[in-house]
Amino acid sequence: MASAKAGTLHGREHSAGDLDERAIGWIRQRLAGTGVGVIGDKDWLDRKLAECITDQGLGVADAWEMFSEVVAPQNIGVDSDRFLAFIPLSPSVASVWMDAVCSAANFGSESWFEGAGAIAAENQVIELLIRTAGMPAGAAGCFMSGGSIGNLSALAVAREQADGRRVVVVADTAHASVDNALHLLGLEALDVPTGPDCRLTAAAIRETVGDRRDVAAVVAAGGSTNAGVVDELNGCADVAAELGAWFHVDGAYGLTAMLLPELRSRFDGIERADSFIVDPHKWMFAPAGSCALVYKQPALARAVHTQHGPYVDILRTGDDLYNPCDLGYQLTRRSSGLPIWFALALHGLDAHREAIRRGLDMAKRMATALEDCAVTELVMQPELGVVLFRRNGWGAGEWSAWAADLLRAGIAFVAPTTYRGEPIGRLVFLHPNTPTTIIDELIASLVRSTR
Repeated sequence: MASAKAGTLHGREHSAGDLDERAIGWIRQRLAGTGVGVIGDKDWLDRKLAECITDQGLGVADAWEMFSEVVAPQNIGVDSDRFLAFIPLSPSVASVWMDAVCSAANFGSESWFEGAGAIAAENQVIELLIRTAGMPAGAAGCFMSGGSIGNLSALAVAREQADGRRVVVVADTAHASVDNALHLLGLEALDVPTGPDCRLTAAAIRETVGDRRDVAAVVAAGGSTNAGVVDELNGCADVAAELGAWFHVDGAYGLTAMLLPELRSRFDGIERADSFIVDPHKWMFAPAGSCALVYKQPALARAVHTQHGPYVDILRTGDDLYNPCDLGYQLTRRSSGLPIWFALALHGLDAHREAIRRGLDMAKRMATALEDCAVTELVMQPELGVVLFRRNGWGAGEWSAWAADLLRAGIAFVAPTTYRGEPIGRLVFLHPNTPTTIIDELIASLVRSTR
């Protein structure tokens, strides 16, 4: 590889050459569609990348070749319409381009003082969620970098309202980020068993809590990650009120579905939450790295998260109420809410609703096909876009082999899971462009032996 003479990093005299044209071409190609990808080989990647960072630099042609021919192909396509594992990403074209614009602009989105325009636009999305949830007047929120830090930020506020209580009620199906947040905050999880439907209920909480009076918070799911189940939000809110506890809803994946009028009633009780989160990079079709965090009483969050010191006190202006950095544990952040704001402004809510409905419809179609298949059975009917199912005679080994075969064939990327300790299959339909033909492909792969 020929090394390049050191050049200018910034401004009109930069030495990046035609990088802009290369990058725009690559993005356009990516947005046209991508395959499921591969799981990269570490030894091969280490060898290929070993000599990339040098004193003189590789120059644009060789550096771009290393990215486009080595780095980029050695990844799973989490934005692929055949990515059916974990919780998929399917950023819209408009949101991707606005994300690129945000990267170029580097808006100072931690404070109104620096980034009023960006924050004002982001707040329109926050207000949409507040309005849809039916939160009371005065509710407010901000964007964080993801659901994990959103949960952490909300639970930190919950801890400060608890008068020394340190126990937090969580379902045995709660996302791992909730448990991690409790550990970091010095709080103790009280696991409440869920029934066959994986739903957290008021009755189960009351039975588990008993006469305890040390409960600081109750955490429910507005669409659990593993099963896609909406907890009994009204019942959970009732118990939280009885205990004088904070009520937080982790709606990172599924709460977006409340935007559909026909599904809003499934989330009854969300209006009673003290805090909730939604990840637009999931079912709102934004690029990775966004979480909308909402508080019923944002003043409580400001009392916990506002940072002080010579370096940041200049941020305290007459518009302090709009500082995202005062509502969560994050100071510097990118404008992660702008891509979804722009896509909503461009396409409107109805287009996004139809894209959400596409995932719901695909999950129902897959469930029907599994019910009709002689060798499979549903664990439960899908409530949102997650489908859990069994295959007769299969254990963990067979499920792993099935997933590997699908990836190798380029049919889909899937990740089996467990249900009550039992290895099962799991598919998540979210990308609106996932072809209906994939259902027949998956059924065929389940019927034939994988090993």
